[in-house]
Amino acid sequence: MTAQYASYIMAAVLLIAMALEIRTGRIPNWLTLVPLGLFAVVVAFSPDRAALIPQVALAAGVFVFGLIMFAIGGMGAGAVKLFAGTALFVPLSNAFYALLVFLGVFFVSSVVFVKLRKIFGGADSKWHLMANNVLPLSFSIGIAGLVGMFVL
Repeated sequence: MTAQYASYIMAAVLLIAMALEIRTGRIPNWLTLVPLGLFAVVVAFSPDRAALIPQVALAAGVFVFGLIMFAIGGMGAGAVKLFAGTALFVPLSNAFYALLVFLGVFFVSSVVFVKLRKIFGGADSKWHLMANNVLPLSFSIGIAGLVGMFVL
């Protein structure tokens, strides 16, 4: 029962992260720690903790991948932590499809964000997305996480 509510809290975390990164260009550390604390609560109330081991393994793999991407400049530290935290809540059976959604959303949103920046953006914009040549990975992570948790 706790896991059911944890997914809704995680959905709120993803939506907040998307909005904050699009607006400010950063995902705050306190927000990226919420999934870890939330998962600790799920583990504490879980009757079968052994069933959660695959989720931890998936999140660890995602975190290692994210660290490699961070080292080569392909991903920010906040996105790495958010990606790994999201992996804790996407069921293992949906993980591959969530990855496909992530890749699809990333490529489509990249084109859309660049077009929006060209039309509406400028260096004087108060929105980080419109003022800088960056792509918010939290958007792709958030959509993939929401689809992985609730749709698939």
